[in-house]
Amino acid sequence: MRQLLCALVLCCSSFAGGCAASGGLSEPQVSLPEGAKLLPARARRLTNFELDNSLSRITGLEVALAPQLPRDVRQEGYTPNANQDVSSAWAARYSALVGELSTRAASKLAQSSSCRDLSPACRKLQVQQLGRLAFRRNLSAEEHGSLDGLLSEAARGGEPFEAGLGLLLRALLESPSFLYVTELGEDTTAKQARLDDSELASALAFMFTGAPPDAALLDFAEQGGLRTPHGRVEQALRLLRIPSTRYQFRRFALEWLEVDGLLDTAKSSELFPSYDALKPFMLAETENYVDEVMVHGGASVQSLLASGFASVGPEMARFYGLSTYGPRASLRGTGRLGVLQQASFLASHAHEDVTSPVKRGDFVMRKLLCEKLKRPAEIGLEVVMPPPSAKLSNRERLTQHIADPGCAACHTRLDPIGYTFEGFDAMGGTQTTDHGRPVNTRDRVSLGGGPGGVSELSSSAELTQALLQNPTISECFARHAFRYFSAQADAGVEASFLALRAQLSDAQRDNLFQVLLAYVASDLFALRQNGGG
Repeated sequence: MRQLLCALVLCCSSFAGGCAASGGLSEPQVSLPEGAKLLPARARRLTNFELDNSLSRITGLEVALAPQLPRDVRQEGYTPNANQDVSSAWAARYSALVGELSTRAASKLAQSSSCRDLSPACRKLQVQQLGRLAFRRNLSAEEHGSLDGLLSEAARGGEPFEAGLGLLLRALLESPSFLYVTELGEDTTAKQARLDDSELASALAFMFTGAPPDAALLDFAEQGGLRTPHGRVEQALRLLRIPSTRYQFRRFALEWLEVDGLLDTAKSSELFPSYDALKPFMLAETENYVDEVMVHGGASVQSLLASGFASVGPEMARFYGLSTYGPRASLRGTGRLGVLQQASFLASHAHEDVTSPVKRGDFVMRKLLCEKLKRPAEIGLEVVMPPPSAKLSNRERLTQHIADPGCAACHTRLDPIGYTFEGFDAMGGTQTTDHGRPVNTRDRVSLGGGPGGVSELSSSAELTQALLQNPTISECFARHAFRYFSAQADAGVEASFLALRAQLSDAQRDNLFQVLLAYVASDLFALRQNGGG
């Protein structure tokens, strides 16, 4: 697996080459329509993923606090959003972790520091350097004075340099200016406010890398370089060539697929004894596949769905029955095409002991067709699932959904989509029988809502091929990407984003990178709406 991971690392040249191979990225010429709805002026807490990246940048340590913190609040399934809060449980846990981290980081930073005392000159240097890293901007005079005072008091108390540095780090890392990304603009009294230089840098960096702006981006911003579309696109392209940027696009893909929690799932140990051992390899396959598709597949939903290869090590190759493994192992003859037939997706959208046509079909409708069905509780229905039966297949048991008039409205469309996946069990392995009954994956599937959109499909692979012919999936994927990368879920703002996307060529509209560049080049990225003026 180590060799596989190394082969898939996105070095600068491979990333740029991958983009060029799909037609190349260019600075888009787009304009925001008059009256288009903007994102609101806001401040949002860093996600746990962004927090780890930020802490690593400041301390120089490999930080992984996320697994030890309460989980992020999600909006439309995505962690970047303005609803993230600092609950009492989150704050208490974070404070305890940061206390220990600050001590370790101070020890490392003290060894490499150009000064090692708490003299006024040294205090000024540490406050300026660490403050700029933590707050993602230069400190105000008031902030500088407050932090210098903290170090000055430590000096008067006879504290050694390392201890003072630890106090400074803890103060910075527990500050709202570190924990929150602001998008308030230069003039908070105006109806529309343009983001200031540091806010533009942070918005750009967290969007493309999931991490704070590096020194080059901060310097460029301070010189006013991000005030123009050209400057923003230029820096966005630079960020896309940074190898670690792949983790941000991986993260989006995992949250979009709803597989990022795979390692916390469980299956019946009696039915699926190898599941726990294989889970890490399932997740690694999806991560590595996303890397490969983003570079060489034009970063499109079409390539995610049907690239026809697996990025697997020997463990998953054996599970799939492949004769070879590696970053592009052929799936020919397996009934698998892309992410919808990967074990991580199939296992995540299933129950502990049985498949779930409902979960799998619901994903296709929500995440590929952007049709959100109401949950039973929303329409006053109490769902009572038919009991398991040794004489009925899962599909035969679930036909009672359609028999109930209250369920039929949704399930007559939802279930047939899910039934095409019944060739894969709850762990994602191939199955031909279910409770002794032959598996039936054939059904009449509607992907367009009208009678003309109904097709007779015999498998999830055929479903994938039908989805590829549906123009809805590209726009729907763009919607979901915008929700993640802009940290919002507002239909009006999404309409503004789609208006920008519509100005691109057909090929550009399918390329996630190109679509994001159009957003970056526009006033939708640079302006915010507030309640002033």
